[in-house]
Amino acid sequence: MSKSPVAEYGFINAKLRTRMGAVLTEEFRKQMQSATGMEEAVQVLQNYGFEHLSEVWRTSGDIQNVEYALFVRHLNNYKSVLKSTTGNVRQLVNLLASKPEIENIKNALRLWYGSQVKKRPVSYRSAYIHKERIYEDIDWTSLINAVSVQDIQEVFAATIYSSAFGNAESVVQESGIFPLEIQLDKIYYSRLLQESRFLSRADYAVLKDIVSSEIDLQNIGWIIRYRHYYSMDFSRIQDIMIPGASPLNLKTLPQNTESRGRQIINPAEILQKQYSGLEFSAAMDKSGFSAQAEMFEYLLDETRKAQFSKIITGYPFTVGIIFAYFFLCEREQRFIAAELNGKFYKKRQTGRTGN
Repeated sequence: MSKSPVAEYGFINAKLRTRMGAVLTEEFRKQMQSATGMEEAVQVLQNYGFEHLSEVWRTSGDIQNVEYALFVRHLNNYKSVLKSTTGNVRQLVNLLASKPEIENIKNALRLWYGSQVKKRPVSYRSAYIHKERIYEDIDWTSLINAVSVQDIQEVFAATIYSSAFGNAESVVQESGIFPLEIQLDKIYYSRLLQESRFLSRADYAVLKDIVSSEIDLQNIGWIIRYRHYYSMDFSRIQDIMIPGASPLNLKTLPQNTESRGRQIINPAEILQKQYSGLEFSAAMDKSGFSAQAEMFEYLLDETRKAQFSKIITGYPFTVGIIFAYFFLCEREQRFIAAELNGKFYKKRQTGRTGN
């Protein structure tokens, strides 16, 4: 007999809501933003329960080491939720952990590409690749030390990611590793939608809505970047988009013209077209790809925040509360990383100029 929604989510709902109240509070955000340098920012982290991050910084002085510690902290969030779930919901949470695993794979692939294809001295960065099991049993050491595409294919042969590397050699020669990253994302969303079929009807509806929006926003991000970097024809862009989202009529998407005559897509207008209930007027006057890309990241976050705010204030006993928790944790991770990087590189720049 299946559990009732209250029995399924009562405990985890109470547990996660208590945690969410302490995630990225306004006071913490203000203190991090007003910190004048790394030492002051690290002290704020220590004051708000991030003692391990402050310890990593003070013992290593390595910003990338701190970012890696942030990543491990995020993985532990998944492990914690996993312990509090059972059955199909537990299987889903376990699958959700493949999302940060895919980010780890992408980072390892970028190192391989920089080292083996571009011949850059990047091997020292392998220390920031997580080498313990996350979701699949991946030989991270073999991946990091791979010399050829065939070596990479062997690493993933017995994993859910194997299909992403079927034509990897020709893909890498022609287009680099970005198409491989797209294939990894497609695998993640495809398996997530497949897994949702085993959930209750209410959970399936919530998950389908969340995942469709996630795919929608991911596709829009790819459209913007591919049109800018490759001036790619819409028919080719259509081929790389992830299925499962609301249909985008690419030829009707609003575009701006840069000074060089290149047509670029305005993310604010796209998002307003897809999510008409949200307010994007402040972003409408942005022009140029750099400003557009930066604004897209902001708008993407605002769009997701609005969606998860509805979940948090709505009916509490669905899988939505788990997605909302992970979203808030991801936001916190990105915010801390952005603030620390800004202060770290500003300090380095000040040191070089002598100001």
